[in-house]
Amino acid sequence: MLSAIVLLHRWLGFAFALLFAMWFATGMVMHFVPFPSLKEADRFAGLSPIDAKNLIGPADAIKAAGVADVLRVRLVQRSDGPVYIVSGRSAARSVNAIDAKDAAIVSPDAARAVVDRYARNRGMTAPSLSVSLNDYDQWSVPNGFDRYRPLFRVALGNADGDELYVAWNTGEVVLVTNSRERLWNYAGSVLHWIYPTVLRRNWAAWDWVVWTASFLASIAALLGAILGIARLKRRQGHLTTPYRGWHALHHVVGLAAAVFLLTWIVSGWLSMDHGRLFSRGQLTDAEAAVAVTGVDIAGLASSIWPPVSPGAREVEWFAFGGQQFRRDRVALDKRCWFGRA
Repeated sequence: MLSAIVLLHRWLGFAFALLFAMWFATGMVMHFVPFPSLKEADRFAGLSPIDAKNLIGPADAIKAAGVADVLRVRLVQRSDGPVYIVSGRSAARSVNAIDAKDAAIVSPDAARAVVDRYARNRGMTAPSLSVSLNDYDQWSVPNGFDRYRPLFRVALGNADGDELYVAWNTGEVVLVTNSRERLWNYAGSVLHWIYPTVLRRNWAAWDWVVWTASFLASIAALLGAILGIARLKRRQGHLTTPYRGWHALHHVVGLAAAVFLLTWIVSGWLSMDHGRLFSRGQLTDAEAAVAVTGVDIAGLASSIWPPVSPGAREVEWFAFGGQQFRRDRVALDKRCWFGRA
């Protein structure tokens, strides 16, 4: 039995040695430079105060958008005027808040105008340069962007090398990256998560590759810990290694780092579980039906809502527990709430 463990540990170690080293090194990089994302504070800072004159109602916006199973409706001010953004379980559309026409971003100039306003609001004073339309690239491969694809990528001509991504269907900035993040993430998240675009765009294939690699690596580490303990010898009342030279160093250091190594590798494997062994931490269909109900168009149409709060940068309608709610966001930490049964 022990000889089989030795053989399996040896060859798994041979196969995964470089992968182990890469995971440790890239994990340290990720600690200081995370994968590019748009923080909520930055997203909100890019919004403009809403011009709430002569607006159609949210119920009319839902009808015009044609989105099924609507979960929420938001009102924001874009460079081309106020728009409603109607979001369902798998789709989102934008509608002009004055004439109910489709407000999708269909041209590079429109995407550039959205970015220019967002950049001014954020204090990113630089002209937009190149614009491209992409389904996927290295920084927009996460599945959270699927409902917004394709994305316009607009590069700013500033020292930070900022690039902003605009959703074609909602006209919102959904991602901002800079040259420093992109450079360090090639040595961090892209390697650590085995995240090349050609693989990551196929979520099922990427999930299987990373789960399998981390599972086999966990077995290699566990077998090493078992062997390290089994090979210890007692001499003159002390536990010692029977090996010499590099073998002794491997034995001693491996035992000393066994707990840290196992928690590092196994926790990484568990982070890729995705419902295989444990709950995904999401509401079941029955729970969602009770709590997060769809927005009732008839209820929105029949309710008389107060005027939009002065200075509001985002207004949102949604349903929870069978009630309709509206939230006016005047500042990141300042909200006005309204409810209807």
